[in-house]
Amino acid sequence: MLVKIVMELEDVPGQLLKALEPISRFGGNIQSIMHQRERKTPLGRVPVMLVFEISDKARMNKILNELRTMGVRITQLGEREGAVRSTVLLVGHIVHTDIMGTIDRLNGIRGVMVSDLSLAMGAPNKESAARMTITAGDEKRLRLAISTLRRAAGRKKLLMITSLEETE
Repeated sequence: MLVKIVMELEDVPGQLLKALEPISRFGGNIQSIMHQRERKTPLGRVPVMLVFEISDKARMNKILNELRTMGVRITQLGEREGAVRSTVLLVGHIVHTDIMGTIDRLNGIRGVMVSDLSLAMGAPNKESAARMTITAGDEKRLRLAISTLRRAAGRKKLLMITSLEETE
């Protein structure tokens, strides 16, 4: 199953590594990490979104219990068993057109999340490229996410490339 956790970590060295240890120990396979140091919570903590695969709910519960025992505050938790994915490429002024806002918009669609993002930066004020993997609970939600991203890319004058199998 695919699990998404948003947690808050103290802003001190080693906290992220400490939080990843139980995931590794109980057999989790990390798909993506989004560490948002610039967006501290009211408690002064750093929000971190993790997406990982785990074989069963018992192992997931062991991970959650261990994280809570360590004092990690979990603010969001979601799991999907039959998730579908699509990877898209975006080219243009991605950073200048607020990629975080785009990700937040997609993650705000029920049953959808951006599970991976790779960004290749160009020189200052030049275009960049991003590979984004969108995971959804079913094909209908995935199509909605792709459609939402296509509209956002159009407004932001970004080139969006989807796979040939992608449906409208």
